[in-house]
Amino acid sequence: MYFGSGTKLTVETDENYEPSFYTVGDGDTKACLATGFSKQQKAVQTNDLFTNETEAVRIEGDSLYNQVAWIKKGDESKCQQGGEDSGTCADSLKPDPKVNLISLTVLGLRLLFLKTIVFNVLMTFRLWISR
Repeated sequence: MYFGSGTKLTVETDENYEPSFYTVGDGDTKACLATGFSKQQKAVQTNDLFTNETEAVRIEGDSLYNQVAWIKKGDESKCQQGGEDSGTCADSLKPDPKVNLISLTVLGLRLLFLKTIVFNVLMTFRLWISR
C-alpha cells in the first residue's frame, strides 16, 4: 500500500521459506523459475539471475511468491539453489482413458441434442407449412 508520495507499507509474515529453482524451456529458450518463497526479494538475494527485470508475484489466495527469469546462453548452471542441481520440470500430464471416454460421451450427447433440436424445428416448419 502506498500512502502519499514516498510512504510505502509492506506487511510480511515471520515465516521464511527458501525458493525452489527449476529450469524450464525447450531448445535455446530457457527460463529459471523460483517458486514457493516467502519474502518478495528472496529470489534476487539468493540467485544473481533474478535481477529487478521481473517482479516476484503472488497468486491470489496463496501466501508464497513466484518469479521467473530468462536464462542467457551459458548461464544454465546459475539456476541452482545453494550449489545443488536445480530440478527440471517434467511433463506430468498423461492421457487418462477415463477422461477421454467421458469427453467422447459428452460429444455424443451434444450431437444427439443438436440432432433432436434440428428434427423438432423441421417438423414444426412442416406442420406450419401444411396448415
